[in-house]
Amino acid sequence: MSKQNNPDVLIIGGGVAGLAAAVDCSSRGLSVLLLEQKPRLGGRTYSFIHQETGDEVDNGQHLMMGCYHSTLKFLRLIDRINSVSIQKNLSITFRRTNQGASTLSAVNLPAPLNVFFGLLRLNTLTISERLSLLRIGLELIIRNSDSNKHLQSITVDQWLDEMKQPTANRKYLWNIISIGALNDVTDKISAALFVKVLKSAFFGKKINSSIVIPKCGLSSVLVDGAAEFIQKHQGKILLDTSITKTEMLNSTVQNVHLDGGEVVSPKTVISAVPYFDIPKIFDKPEDIGLKNLDKLVPSPIISIHLWFDVHFMEEEFVALIDSPIHWVFNKSKIYGKAHEGLMYLALVISGAHNLIENDKEQLVQMAHKELQQFYPTASVAAIVHSLIIKEKRATFSPMVGVEQFRPSNETSIKNLFLAGDWTNTKLPATIEGAVQSGFACSELVKQYLQHD
Repeated sequence: MSKQNNPDVLIIGGGVAGLAAAVDCSSRGLSVLLLEQKPRLGGRTYSFIHQETGDEVDNGQHLMMGCYHSTLKFLRLIDRINSVSIQKNLSITFRRTNQGASTLSAVNLPAPLNVFFGLLRLNTLTISERLSLLRIGLELIIRNSDSNKHLQSITVDQWLDEMKQPTANRKYLWNIISIGALNDVTDKISAALFVKVLKSAFFGKKINSSIVIPKCGLSSVLVDGAAEFIQKHQGKILLDTSITKTEMLNSTVQNVHLDGGEVVSPKTVISAVPYFDIPKIFDKPEDIGLKNLDKLVPSPIISIHLWFDVHFMEEEFVALIDSPIHWVFNKSKIYGKAHEGLMYLALVISGAHNLIENDKEQLVQMAHKELQQFYPTASVAAIVHSLIIKEKRATFSPMVGVEQFRPSNETSIKNLFLAGDWTNTKLPATIEGAVQSGFACSELVKQYLQHD
């Protein structure tokens, strides 16, 4: 039987988790067969060329951070680290309606002092409001979010109440960070996951809090180099390929039938499909130990892509305060084309439950109106092109209590492992969580093959 039909590892799903698993397994010298049912790789993280302008368009804009250590390792492995820009020190610009901009800038001190002194200089807050931020700092020092039952039982709003955070602190800081990182509203999402995000960013190395911005489309950054790496290491990638049947024997996966009639007999299997696609691969998820997939609820993201005839935004990206739009990315500037041709902006609405059913025209009009509130010059700028992308199942909603339903990477099947941002990574649904899970599964494959 050929290596393709009897690989060391069969990876089902070519999203970020599957690609990370495939790259890491390939780097260990294992034979890899990667299956993807779509005609492209990337899963829920990809880009394409906008025909009218030639710009690379992401299906959803992703901000990464310096604390994404697994993701940065992945980018180095696939030789794409130069396709991202890493801030020397954290810098985030906030805009308020008709009140201009303010910037949170970390200072040149060791972590966590670099961020905390930056917060204390945030001029949108009064002195007393800034001093109340110290309560958050102390809490981050003494609490372990992975094991603290109280944090796991309350929402972000409830935790901020306990931390006596005034309205301004929430509006100008915590809400923006929590909704952006966890992709849902603060009266639903888990305080434990939010604390984990803050600790990961603010503590450890100074670079952890820095923003990492892709300088080109997500497929160029995360997908293309991974595919090249896998194939260079003699791995095989099959697109437009689905599984019709999975045969088990003695608590192991024996054979996997493909829709083209081929049968694969892998030594190990990594399922890297989203939780909502698991039943397509395994008729009875409970047979592999997955009994609570229905407890994972999706949360949507809307991306509004607009091309203007006037360049009115100078920043690379901004967070908007008191707006249904949370972030605006100046893709023209990020792509190194500031003030050239049309200005291309990508606007992001996280946890977009209330707007997901709005049509394109409503969303475009709302976006233009909002931009005029923050950039008065936008009123004389005409929209030349527009594109709306709705990811209705962009992430799972990290609601209170959901952690107990996130499965580990191991299953009740000895040679079957689970990867994905929805598995028990101790992180919200992020690129970092996806990559971490892929690497973890690669390690489990190695251990299984060594003892098989």
